[in-house]
Amino acid sequence: MSLDEYAVAVLGPDTDVTGFATRSFIGLGGDSLRAMRLAALVRERHGVRIPVADLLSATPLADVLAGAPGLSPAPVDDQPAGESVGALSPTQRGMWMTEKVVGGSTYNLVFTCHLDSGRLDRDAFERAVAATTDRHASLRTVFREQDGDVVPVVLARHTPDITDVTHMGDAAEFEDAVRGIAADHGRRPFDLTAAPAFRLIRVTNPAGRQAIVLTGHHMVLDGWAIGLLFTEIFGNYDAFVAGEPSPYTSPAPTTRALVSRHEAVRESGEWDRQAEFWLQHLDGVPTVLELPADRPRPAIQDPRGERTTVDLGPDLSDRVKDRAQELGVTRFAFLLGAYALTLSRWTGARRMLIGVSLYGRDTDELADLIAVAGNLVGVRVDVDDDQPVAEFLGAVQHSLAQSIDAGTLPFDELVNRLGVERSLGAHPLVQVCFGMHDQLVPQHITTSTGRLTVEEGHGGGAQFDLSLLFGRSEPTLAAQLEYATSVWSKADAEGFAADFATAATELAGGNTALEQLRCVSSARRAVLDELNDTRQDFPAVTLDELFRDVVRRTPDAIAVREGDIELTYAQLAGAAAEQARLLRDIGVQPGDRVVVALDRSIAETVAVLGITWAGAAYVGVDLTVPGAHTEKILAKADARAALVSAVPDILAQQGIPVCGTWQPGWPSADVPAEPADPARIAYVAFTSGSTGVPKGVAVPHRAGVRLVHEAGFVALGSGDRVLRLSPLAFDASTLEFWGPLVSGATMEVYPAGIPAPSELGEFLLHRGVTVAWLTAGLFRLVEEFTPDSLGGLRQLITGGDVVPHDHVARVLDRHPGIVITNGYGPTENTTFTATYSMTAAAGVDGPLPIGTPIAGTKVYVLDERHRLLPPGAVGELYAAGSGLADGYIGDEKETARCFGHFCPDVPERLYRTGDLVRIDSRGRLRFLGRRDSQVKLRGYRVELSAINDALSADPRVADSVVLVSDGDSADKRLIAAVVPATTVRTDELRDVLAGQLPVYMVPTLWAVVDRIPVTSNGKIDRRALAAVAAPAGQQPHLPEQPDEDYTSMSAFFTKALPDAPAGEFSGETDFFTVGGNSMGALRLIRLVKDELGVTVRLRDFLLSPTPAGLHQLIEKATTA
Repeated sequence: MSLDEYAVAVLGPDTDVTGFATRSFIGLGGDSLRAMRLAALVRERHGVRIPVADLLSATPLADVLAGAPGLSPAPVDDQPAGESVGALSPTQRGMWMTEKVVGGSTYNLVFTCHLDSGRLDRDAFERAVAATTDRHASLRTVFREQDGDVVPVVLARHTPDITDVTHMGDAAEFEDAVRGIAADHGRRPFDLTAAPAFRLIRVTNPAGRQAIVLTGHHMVLDGWAIGLLFTEIFGNYDAFVAGEPSPYTSPAPTTRALVSRHEAVRESGEWDRQAEFWLQHLDGVPTVLELPADRPRPAIQDPRGERTTVDLGPDLSDRVKDRAQELGVTRFAFLLGAYALTLSRWTGARRMLIGVSLYGRDTDELADLIAVAGNLVGVRVDVDDDQPVAEFLGAVQHSLAQSIDAGTLPFDELVNRLGVERSLGAHPLVQVCFGMHDQLVPQHITTSTGRLTVEEGHGGGAQFDLSLLFGRSEPTLAAQLEYATSVWSKADAEGFAADFATAATELAGGNTALEQLRCVSSARRAVLDELNDTRQDFPAVTLDELFRDVVRRTPDAIAVREGDIELTYAQLAGAAAEQARLLRDIGVQPGDRVVVALDRSIAETVAVLGITWAGAAYVGVDLTVPGAHTEKILAKADARAALVSAVPDILAQQGIPVCGTWQPGWPSADVPAEPADPARIAYVAFTSGSTGVPKGVAVPHRAGVRLVHEAGFVALGSGDRVLRLSPLAFDASTLEFWGPLVSGATMEVYPAGIPAPSELGEFLLHRGVTVAWLTAGLFRLVEEFTPDSLGGLRQLITGGDVVPHDHVARVLDRHPGIVITNGYGPTENTTFTATYSMTAAAGVDGPLPIGTPIAGTKVYVLDERHRLLPPGAVGELYAAGSGLADGYIGDEKETARCFGHFCPDVPERLYRTGDLVRIDSRGRLRFLGRRDSQVKLRGYRVELSAINDALSADPRVADSVVLVSDGDSADKRLIAAVVPATTVRTDELRDVLAGQLPVYMVPTLWAVVDRIPVTSNGKIDRRALAAVAAPAGQQPHLPEQPDEDYTSMSAFFTKALPDAPAGEFSGETDFFTVGGNSMGALRLIRLVKDELGVTVRLRDFLLSPTPAGLHQLIEKATTA
């Protein structure tokens, strides 16, 4: 045969050969699968290599074929055919291990054939199944453990089970009933050691309908094999119905032929060539693509999964097909590009690997092999937002073709050659996959009885985190999105599916730059709109004007109480007016700034009210902190006056005049306030800048009004008593101060000084406080040392750091009726941006969300190019609305960097928080860390709260916190600080975490402290903890174990690892770092069973794969 004839054989007999001169392989109806087949045929029969990349290019087919060397006679294959037991492939070994560790139906393949009319001849069908089974060894294969290893054993004879089920319902319900039966049986596990993993169900209906449900295990079948199996069964069926013999008379190909093919390719040096390509091609591509999720990845990959349907519909399907044809790319490449773009929008990844399965049958002999022969390759996709659509899709197709060309190197071999670190928690190298199965399994099979329509079911598994599998191209492009339920929820998957369809729509449009394609479906945009439906009309007044409104309504109500002293609203207003008069007398004008450096007190309250009464802005400063930092604050503040309890030298040095402050017996003045101007600055709050230079945040009155006027997250009224605790320099004081005074409530001032938990608890009870704000660190201490003191609260607001959900749950359980609110927000958006309230312990089950935006606030999640991201994606949080500060005083450059109209998708002025967040499946914001200090270890995003949850669940731990050490990203390490409830060793706690979390989430530095230290602002003192952190102890887990026991554990390692280094292993030697693998672990467990009569679960050993860990498992099993 000539090259042209091979091309026609692959493309189809109706192919116009005259078009070879002007049209590409794709233009002639080819695709990636046909390109693989043509290249394999020519290479196998004549030793001529035609690169798949050339076939998938825009080059006319005649030119591609002309560039190939001349054909030589086909080589004679002298490799004897025959049956071979052989050994498991690396892919099969991985599946076997999963079966042993998890069990279930993870790798079940389920397909249903619906007969359009009539019924199959019973006898002919059963004979057809039997004949096909007799011909193919894989359909008669079981798996047996021998000498600690697993080997496939081919049975001489086997008759597959064909179970008959009668559906008695209405004929219209028949197809749905069959799908239900398929789903049920697809989730039933096989015993791979007892019988071949292949079964059939024949479903009939009295009305005349019939269907066949086929379930097979991936250990013996792959997707291509399913199509071959259906073809052969029904080919035999037609022959037997006609009274003819089976048309399949030649011996079936065997796995031995596949092994021989692999050996030949390896010996030819082809695998070395491919490995060199992969080393270069994958340079700089992350080996982990982490999907954003509401919960952390489990320590051992959970292979359970579900599916959701993706159907592009007739109009979009036609547009995709036409656009792909127009651009000269295959449908496969087009849809793969849409998948990659959606993944990029969700994960933020610009380079990624997407797994694609190749059919692995590249010779004539292997073409009809019914077995597991496929190979997985990673297709590199780079997403450059400046790239036009056509260029992007062309690059995807080129990368796909390159991967196919280098696709015979077994995936497991590739992982080893690349040196990719393996993890029990995730699939190595690729975690997401893509496929088009419509060419693997026929959609329709025509028999002498009638036409069968084939549907793929689901066995309840997910080998990867996410797989998009197209099973149909006509009449519409339809797929199943398979997702691991340990990573994603149904809502996540459905949202991704909708965004994928939008990505396909946008790619099928014009040739715009990728940046313009946001991949956010209309339904998902509705989620954003609903999240930001926070409009509320606020009065155009100042905070002090709201206060005066309360004075006019309830002049005799108690406004503030300090110790035994209390002032009514009328008395407080008179004192504030007097303070305003004094300030004006020393030259304070509207718009000036006035420093307040007073302890919490009525004097401080009068000072703040007097400053705003005079139209000035207050600046809270702690003058007890000496040094350059305070000098910088005062220099930036450029204050016109100061209200202080003592006059430090620094004020005199800077020439700041001091004004008198309130004392009992002060006169009550009647001084008019400045006209209300909501845009006037109410206060300036200084925050620590990234360069060490403090930044003064100028907050206008309108922003403060938006926080405290009829706030939806807290309802304050005349019956409330509100705790006044935070330093005035801390922006939480805005809520504590103005919240009660504009609502008619009473401010309860806590005495000066840093509060001790017991003293604060006593104050809450004694003063009858109903609403309190406590930082996360202080809340944790109060809950631990004096939990009953929170019983009088109607609402507790906490935040400023990660709020421990277990403490929240305990308070809610102990004090029914209390509302606990997690408050989040930067100073630049006036205290709170978003809140999340909880009323029952049952709803508190993990890291707390930061909730939804408060009234007058909008939130947006943007990528690094300031473009809108879909809900679920990880990006930087930007805030908009009336809560935004004006900027930083005296720092136009920093103001322009942090505030502005950044996003073309959002018209409002925005503030960039620097915080990484995502909108979860329930429409709530979840805080993931700081963009400028985010830590990724081994490519994984670390969720600190998840680690702390696991640590605090240990009964030996009274309190804990997990943080990240300072330093360059490469040097960052996780630090766990614990307050022990009893004697505990940090290496024991480390091992507990290692059993629950992926290894990258196990802290390497530990600190044992009497209590979690906090700063004066009530936040966790990270520096203090980092200073005392040290590695966990390295001594053996069981120091009291006899030497002979330890030696015997080491001996088991030696026996299970024949190629391991000589010598005794230490108690901490990791089995997998000295040459161990999954099958070696099975051998070790078998040795323990045979020699000690003790059964150790494989899963438990994988979590603690050391001699010391093995000893613990044996002791536990023995005592149990």
